[in-house]
Amino acid sequence: MSLLAAVLLSAACDARVPLPEGDAFVRSLAAAQRRREEALSLYTYDVSEAREQLARDGRVRRRETRSFEVFHVKGRPVRRLVARDGRPLEGRQREREERRARELAEGLRSGKAVSEEAGLRLSRILERYHFVARGREEVEGRCAVVFDFTARPGDFDLERDALLRHLAGRLWVDEEERAVALVEVHNTSPLRVALGIGATVSAVTFRAEFRRLEAGVWLPRALEAAADGKKLLFRVFRVRTTTTYENYRRFEVEVQENVRP
Repeated sequence: MSLLAAVLLSAACDARVPLPEGDAFVRSLAAAQRRREEALSLYTYDVSEAREQLARDGRVRRRETRSFEVFHVKGRPVRRLVARDGRPLEGRQREREERRARELAEGLRSGKAVSEEAGLRLSRILERYHFVARGREEVEGRCAVVFDFTARPGDFDLERDALLRHLAGRLWVDEEERAVALVEVHNTSPLRVALGIGATVSAVTFRAEFRRLEAGVWLPRALEAAADGKKLLFRVFRVRTTTTYENYRRFEVEVQENVRP
């Protein structure tokens, strides 16, 4: 048997193996998932962000892009804008952005600032949902267990729980390393979430892909979010944001503090 055939055979999903119990299996992932999310702070990387306004038929009406370099200070991300719509920042724009990123980094080191990137972590919300194993699928040559999930009844002490209770979706978990490889989310009822004066969201979809850099290390590959809604009661809007993560580099720094008497 060739090496390629052996690799493919080992990666294939075995339908004879019983599926795990959904809630127990997924709940057991929380601690490892939290460690993988924290491992992101050990890397610097590049982020490309595209924001699109869509027509009713899905055509792109307007597209804006931004590119960032990201590093971490005390585990919190600092994003430095380096290009807008494919054009590198120059002159005063570049100076202002570098000064802003530098001041934010200094604030994080001193404890006087918070990260510019707040958000929900997947590890925090696993208990919010009920999971049912549906089968196995191969994701990039590796076997993943597929789970459908729906919101559990009741209130949970989570940020944006009013939104989370209206979501459902599908989760792919790498079976060998028990790591989240892919997640897709959609709303199950109108959200009526205010985005500003006279704006509400009626439909939301979200997709997150993760890549395996090495054994046990899974980091974001791409995030895509889309929303439909109305402004001022009558004007319909459709937006889509795609974020890609590339060029991961291990980031290590030694800090030495000298205390003068």
